[in-house]
Amino acid sequence: MVGLTPPAARSLPTLRIVGVDANGNEHEIDYRAWNPLSLEELYAWLNRHFFRMDAVSQDRVASYLLQLSNHARERAISQGGLHFPNRWLGPLTAPTHMLHPAIWSHADGVPHNPFIGLRIYQESWDLEVGASAPAKSQRVLAYEYVPQ
Repeated sequence: MVGLTPPAARSLPTLRIVGVDANGNEHEIDYRAWNPLSLEELYAWLNRHFFRMDAVSQDRVASYLLQLSNHARERAISQGGLHFPNRWLGPLTAPTHMLHPAIWSHADGVPHNPFIGLRIYQESWDLEVGASAPAKSQRVLAYEYVPQ
């Protein structure tokens, strides 16, 4: 994360990818859906390359990410559940980052409807006030994918 925020900056920029169901509802996606990539690797690649691509290439990447997220969602609601990055340690595996909890660890927390699209938001929040003032955060839709 070094280099993402200039030393004098007061806000921290980040990305968020959400799945969209047929009703238009947004759902958080478990960080394990992007394996073998970590969320930080994926976001770094998106920031460096994705937003510079032409629309056809962006849609091809988004289609792949949509497939990954739906496949992970299906595994998460199955009896075997969603695998952890380290198959030997399983649920004892530490997350790659403390802000990435395994939100699909229990089937009742997994969206049951398939995702029909993805949205990528650029978010930032004030480093001084953090989570104590959510109104100080900003969220801008950077990209939306809904296949035709």
